[in-house]
Amino acid sequence: MSTFDPRDLDRLAVDVSHWPFMVSFAQKYRRLLPQRVTRIVSATERGDLDQAMDATLSLRVASSIVGALELVEMARYIETRLRAGDLVGAYARARLLADAAERADLALTSYLVACQDR
Repeated sequence: MSTFDPRDLDRLAVDVSHWPFMVSFAQKYRRLLPQRVTRIVSATERGDLDQAMDATLSLRVASSIVGALELVEMARYIETRLRAGDLVGAYARARLLADAAERADLALTSYLVACQDR
C-alpha cells in the first residue's frame, strides 16, 4: 500500500478551482495530524468507544481527501474493530498510527514543496 497519492490533492485543487485552497487544506491537515493520532490512541487506551470512533472517522475522512492512503486503511481497520467493540484490537493498530502519520507527513511535505514550483 502506498503511503500517499498526490492525485487526490490534485483533484481537490481542480474541483475547487483554487490551488491556494488545496495547499492551505493540506497544510492544515499536516498541523492537525499529530492531534488526530493522539486522540485515537488516547481514546482507545482509555476504552472510550465514542471518542475513539469520532477521532478515527475524522482521521479517515481527512486522510482520504489528501490522499494519505496508508492512514485511510489503518483508520478503516480501527473503525471496523471499534464497531465490533474490540477496543484491544483497535488500540493495537492505533499504536502504529504515529509511524504511518510520520510517513504521510514526509510525503505530503515533499508534494507541497514540489507544488511551489508550479
